[in-house]
This record gives sequence, C-alpha cells and structure tokens, in this order.
Amino acid sequence: MILQLIVFVLIAVGWTLYQIQQIKQPGSAVLFASLMVICVIAGCLWIAHIPLPSTTTPLRAFFEPFGRMIVRHH
Repeated sequence: MILQLIVFVLIAVGWTLYQIQQIKQPGSAVLFASLMVICVIAGCLWIAHIPLPSTTTPLRAFFEPFGRMIVRHH
C-alpha cells in the first residue's frame, strides 16, 4: 500500500507541475494547485482505506436551524 501511495503522489505532483506551467494567470495556478493538494490528500486517504469525513455535516449544521424555524411556524 505504501508503494501505491508513493506512486499516486508522484504522478499527481508531476501532473500538477506540468499543468501549472501551462496556466498563464498566477491566480488560476494557485487555485489549481490548492485544489490538487486537496485531491491528493483525499486520494491518499481513500487508497489507505481511511473513511473520508462527510461533506454534508457542515451543510446540515448551517441549514438545520432554518428548517427548525420553518417547522415551528406551521
């Protein structure tokens, strides 16, 4: 599994560096690199069979009070 992680990271970093050289705007390059860092971290966790945190938890925490307010009024 360690070999898989190393190969995945090396390929992702190589692809990222190649793509960043093709991007002309610095802001877009920074955005692309930061998104790729998130993807590499998530990919490494997935390869290592570590469960990823749910993306619905922050949304649920944000919208749940609104739902409760609506239900109370009716």
